[in-house]
Amino acid sequence: MRRPAAVSALAAILALAGRSAVADDVDLIPAGVLAPSGNAVKPATSSGVLPAMDTRSRLRLKAFAEDAFSLGSEPRHGLVPYPAPLPVDWQNRTSADLLATWKPSSAVTFAWSDRINVFEQRGEKVVSADTIRNDLREASVTWEPGPATYLEAGRINVRNGAALGFNPTDFFKTRTLVGQAALDPSVLRQNRLGALMVRAQSIWRGGSASVAYAPKVAGPSPIAPNDPVGVDPHFDATNAAHRISCTLSFDLLDLSPQLLGYFELGRSKAGANVSRSIGNAVVAYAEWAGGPEQNLIARAAAFGREVGTLPPSTPALPPTSTNVAFRNDVAAGFSWTLAAAVTLNAEYHFHEAGFARSDWSRWFRLGSTPGAPPPLTGTLWFVRGYASDQQEPVAAHQAFIRVAWPQAIVSELEIDAFAFVSLLDGSALSQVSASYFVSDAWTAALYASANLGNARSEHGSSPQEGNLILQLTRYL
Repeated sequence: MRRPAAVSALAAILALAGRSAVADDVDLIPAGVLAPSGNAVKPATSSGVLPAMDTRSRLRLKAFAEDAFSLGSEPRHGLVPYPAPLPVDWQNRTSADLLATWKPSSAVTFAWSDRINVFEQRGEKVVSADTIRNDLREASVTWEPGPATYLEAGRINVRNGAALGFNPTDFFKTRTLVGQAALDPSVLRQNRLGALMVRAQSIWRGGSASVAYAPKVAGPSPIAPNDPVGVDPHFDATNAAHRISCTLSFDLLDLSPQLLGYFELGRSKAGANVSRSIGNAVVAYAEWAGGPEQNLIARAAAFGREVGTLPPSTPALPPTSTNVAFRNDVAAGFSWTLAAAVTLNAEYHFHEAGFARSDWSRWFRLGSTPGAPPPLTGTLWFVRGYASDQQEPVAAHQAFIRVAWPQAIVSELEIDAFAFVSLLDGSALSQVSASYFVSDAWTAALYASANLGNARSEHGSSPQEGNLILQLTRYL
């Protein structure tokens, strides 16, 4: 395991440096005006009150050091052989995280959100160019030229969507994943890479509007089999195409609707979000996005050929139509808060471009053919890796269930659990986590995840059956 000195060194660096399921207008306020986002923020006091910003310096910092040690099960010998490199049996990640905002004047705010990680696993040095990764999540400046009107520029995280497990209208989620212990989509949504863009927003009584433009600054990069290392900002992942997004939110019949338009060469979409409270304990919500595009298999093959991962002559595998057609994505569900402060989310996800039963049959039949060459099985797995990189489901139909229980048993303990269930074969990806707030300065968490199902199923064919992660966080 990693030596304690690694944690101490990262903590010293920081010392020197000093979601709900339903969107509302607060989410539209630029991150720089509020606190920058992150997946692990220190509960400032036992009462839950956030620390006040120093009005003299107008500088606000949130910093923590984290160490996560993971143990994985031995790779399964599935029907479709998994390409190299296989998942590691153990890994240790030590991270230093800094979130900062600075207001030099009442109209200008600078925001910074960054994490540096040091990875250690079998056969690698403790610290080298191959084990260090820097995740620059946000770096932006916000100008407020008038009341509730904002202009932003820099690396910004734009998040849209009413659902929790899959967000069809979260158009800037693609290729933004960073390494972390939680697989919970609500955590992935918060702790991810933003895109380089300019954005204008306006909020008024009963509504809001925004427009964002993210330019192309680099050609697309290949999909890395593991977390890519290095200190570059990965604009070749987040800014590999010219993109424009427009949103309009308003009040109508207690539905809190939001309309969206997304424009990208070859893949433009329209979208909508709605939500409504039902009594005091239930909130129903739905989101939809649709537009002309190829299906998942055809897009993955085209992307692989473009970045050089697949040879130019590689066909779409498993065999499928490559036609462009109007395809829909839907996520609909509800949030139910029980008397004991336990919150249950249940959702149905429809991804029209995803795998149908016939696609899965062809995928397993091709990959399990005796003597199937590695290039063939590698191409089949590339489709699933592409879906993960785009943060979209592989299957056309799935269910999502999540349970959150803060102050479970004792006030310092929080228990969360979720599962993605394929409605085509019944397999599931699940994770249970328990976080114990030892003090205002320390948190200990345990994550246990599993891929459940038979060998001829989506999650049962995944190379690793289970994973266990112990994470310690020290707030500074």
